Amino acid sequence: MRPITAVLIAGLALAGCERADEQPKIVATGDAMPTIPLPPNAELVSRSGSADALQLVLQSPASLEQVSRYYRGVFSGAGWNLVSDTEDRDSTITLYAEQAGHPMWVRLHPAGTATRVELMGAVPGADSAYARAAKAAHDTSNTMRPVR
Repeated sequence: MRPITAVLIAGLALAGCERADEQPKIVATGDAMPTIPLPPNAELVSRSGSADALQLVLQSPASLEQVSRYYRGVFSGAGWNLVSDTEDRDSTITLYAEQAGHPMWVRLHPAGTATRVELMGAVPGADSAYARAAKAAHDTSNTMRPVR
């Protein structure tokens, strides 16, 4: 192998590698979720997100019925607006609520005798990839129109 080819291959290999210390930036919890309603005796399972959204996964020893009643009560209280409340065939409950312009999605599913809780929040007005794509889909300025 020629030295130039070897150097080129090594350079490409290094360029494709991520450095362990370069973690993607995750939004601050308070920016995505100013209020975090936690179900009874919840334990944090994981935290993930992006620059404009955050997901917390929790586990509560309370039953699905108890946890769903808790969230419906919280989202019916002062400052919250419960926008959507659905239940799937597999007993997964999905709630969508807003508080002072901050969106919050809650997915609840049975996990044995416990309940798995997924809380998702986003920074209001952040220009995420989804928002950019949705905005572009509504832009008709470059739409072809028939000539009359």
